[in-house]
Amino acid sequence: MPRHRWHYYKEGFSPQLVEKAIDESDIGKRGIVLDPFNGGGTTTLTAALRGLRSIGLEVNPFTAFLAEAKLSTASALSLRKVAKSIIDGAERSSISPLNTFSTFSEQSGRDKWLFNSSVLDAFEGGWQAAKNVKDPQVLKLCKLALLSSAMDNCNAVRDGKCLRYRPTWKEQRFNKYSFLSTLVDSFQAIHSDIQETRDKKFGQSRIYLGDAREILNTNTDITDFNLCVTSPPYLNTFDYTDIYRPELFLGKFIKDNNELYKLRLKTVRSHVQAQWEKPTRTDFGFLFGNVIKHLNDHPEALMDKKIPMMVQAYFEDMEKMLRLLLSKAKPNAQVWLVVSNSAYADLQIPVDLILGDIGSKVGWYLKEIGVLRHIHKRPTKHSSGITELRESVVILTNNKGNRKPQLSLPY
Repeated sequence: MPRHRWHYYKEGFSPQLVEKAIDESDIGKRGIVLDPFNGGGTTTLTAALRGLRSIGLEVNPFTAFLAEAKLSTASALSLRKVAKSIIDGAERSSISPLNTFSTFSEQSGRDKWLFNSSVLDAFEGGWQAAKNVKDPQVLKLCKLALLSSAMDNCNAVRDGKCLRYRPTWKEQRFNKYSFLSTLVDSFQAIHSDIQETRDKKFGQSRIYLGDAREILNTNTDITDFNLCVTSPPYLNTFDYTDIYRPELFLGKFIKDNNELYKLRLKTVRSHVQAQWEKPTRTDFGFLFGNVIKHLNDHPEALMDKKIPMMVQAYFEDMEKMLRLLLSKAKPNAQVWLVVSNSAYADLQIPVDLILGDIGSKVGWYLKEIGVLRHIHKRPTKHSSGITELRESVVILTNNKGNRKPQLSLPY
């Protein structure tokens, strides 16, 4: 879809879901749409295209940039004027500082590397040329075109929890010329989409960079939202900072692995790749209690001994988030949470139902839990009996009269 397609964001959900939430919540023309886990900006862009005011909160500086770029107000003409200079800079190339860093190129001395050096150098040449672009809205588009083209020429692709090397990455031999070809295509796609949406009157939007919990707790400008449509990190041990590590370093959003680790510590505790502060809360309902008991009773079936602590910490973080959202909501507000269940020790964890319990506990009213789809899960030795997981939307409201009749769920 126009603008949404400018960079592949694996964890994004459908713009149609945001459209449906806007229509069903009936927020009016002056309504405010919030996404505290804004990611690639699907919610903020969809709301803006509807002429609504939107606010996105995002801890990852690359994905915050991605969301801002999709909202760019630059004209197609202004982009066309500078695109050639960026392409020329990429063709001239410039020595990339990432050539010898970590696993970024063959010059690192590893058996596998993310980019061939000529790709990195072409990217750096375009990045240096972009420094001459004065218009900040156009500059965002140029940088995004470069980043997207680099990832199209990466020897690895996002797959599940990590970056996996393409089966034929050595034979493909990505180079400066393949990079230039995809860069031209990227500029053409952005130019075309700007043209297609030029008659849209964008609603006012703002992206805040930082931990959503801290921003909601301290920023007094964010208040009185009518609708929240968001997808928090899934309880799946994914380290999303690691998955977008190439873009973080390519775009110079972070300088070294120490900064990457500090960023990781600001995220929701949904993985085990950090030394988190230990959780203290356990009062998250009957279903949560059963889950924790099962995990603690079967430590031999866990891929990591920290899984029970991670599960507890995740729901502790989400409980805090739901409390903060309630304090910022206008009367008759709704929250739409897109979540997926998880599986550990051969037990499917009903994340959707537990979040429904937690939302009700902190003062929201549960309106609905709707199944969006069932996701195929690769069997593992730790959960060999579970082959699919439920992905759902949990809909909460602060208006008691705005609920559907409660159904008896087969717990």
